[in-house]
Amino acid sequence: MFSQTLILATVLLGAPPEATGPHLEKGLEVRWTGTFSEATFRPGVRARRIYDVDTRLFVLETGDFGADAVLFTRVFLKPEGVSKELPTGVVRLDLVKISPNGKVQSLPSPADPDNPDPKLMPWPYVQLQGLPTSEAGVFFEFPEKPLKTGVAWVRQETDRPDVSWRVADIASLRGYPALKLVAEQKTTGYYGERIRQPEWRKQETLTVLPGKGFAAKLERIIEKREPEAEELSFRSVLTLEQQGRMIYSGRLFDERREAAVHAAAFTAMLDRLLAAEGRDGTKGFEALVRRTTAYLSDHGATDEIPYQEATKAVRKRAQAAAKGELPPAKPTVPEAKTEPLAIGQQIPDVIARGISTKGSAKLSSLKGKPLLVIYFQPGATSALPILRLADELAARKLGTILPLAIGEAAVAKALQVDEKINTGIFDGTDVYKTHALEATPVLIFVDSDGVIRQVWRGWGRETPSSVTKELERWAK
Repeated sequence: MFSQTLILATVLLGAPPEATGPHLEKGLEVRWTGTFSEATFRPGVRARRIYDVDTRLFVLETGDFGADAVLFTRVFLKPEGVSKELPTGVVRLDLVKISPNGKVQSLPSPADPDNPDPKLMPWPYVQLQGLPTSEAGVFFEFPEKPLKTGVAWVRQETDRPDVSWRVADIASLRGYPALKLVAEQKTTGYYGERIRQPEWRKQETLTVLPGKGFAAKLERIIEKREPEAEELSFRSVLTLEQQGRMIYSGRLFDERREAAVHAAAFTAMLDRLLAAEGRDGTKGFEALVRRTTAYLSDHGATDEIPYQEATKAVRKRAQAAAKGELPPAKPTVPEAKTEPLAIGQQIPDVIARGISTKGSAKLSSLKGKPLLVIYFQPGATSALPILRLADELAARKLGTILPLAIGEAAVAKALQVDEKINTGIFDGTDVYKTHALEATPVLIFVDSDGVIRQVWRGWGRETPSSVTKELERWAK
């Protein structure tokens, strides 16, 4: 017993080897697994979802420039209890360049002939709300000083607060000396007793083996506060831990590289089509479906190469978009500066033209009664239950119900006729950016003075009852 304690003390007290950046080699594949949870806290409402997360790094090439590599992430919702339904999730693959000091940048795929501007791009910032699908948090940009306990440094992010880093402690990981790094990023008023605008904080803890130069363990916590609220309005937690590493060479390396660079190319093609918001119709998505189908047919759609799953995911999303299920693009408003749908503030005014009814609807002219604004995609599976809920709430006269369709107007109109929906549908395609939507469906409850009181993002079994209870409470 004494000898084991002595060995542990030696590990903890001994200085880890100096690290100046990640140590990577061609053919290296590292895997991390963990969970992601997000919880929303509103008056009388608690919603929490948990996801399984699986992330892989695959190194394609190394040199004085650093390393070219693949980042592949799977995020799938944990099923509730015993469920026969397949879990819903997201699969994404990106090519990246990792500099000698650990900086990550997006790398264009050599298999993407349609890229109009093949150059390095900044890696996207961590989303403050949303699934960690582009995940590079196990890497960090090293400071100029050697890493040791007490070293602190700051990194800047455009349109966001600075990120404060420090080496907090020397730890032990699986018997090896490691460093614990802590990063914090927060808005200036986050710790205020009474806040006047939405505030947020992001904290990360990385456990780093200096001989590797990247995190073997990662924990990221994001919290949000709303004006005049006494408790948090949102909290997400991502945890990842390294599970294994392998070196591939020869044919096995070539097969993995082939699958990865083509999956990255198809992902980039889909990103460009989605960024165009379907302005060119569905032809681009249909062409992408044909290209991915031909590639999988020629190369064999096997589960032995995990990166082919990303190509299958691109094909599935392109097929949905070709049917009109086009998700809205990400907002151009910086997330750290403004949040149009913040609880307690006036809802930004929009005017939406009618699809199944004459005239237009202007939010500011609907004051005087409680209002439920519903953004949905008419081609999505959730469209019908959403419209049925709208009909039920309107029939009970619980307020003004305003469904806003994002997608083909003809699909929305046909759905209303076929399913005998009485509530008028309006066009949200040209107005959703004002509300900075990232995905649909989104339901926004506004009181009679035009102040946002509740926002529901996504659609689940509990959503109809939660929305109904909120409207009933305000109708009393």
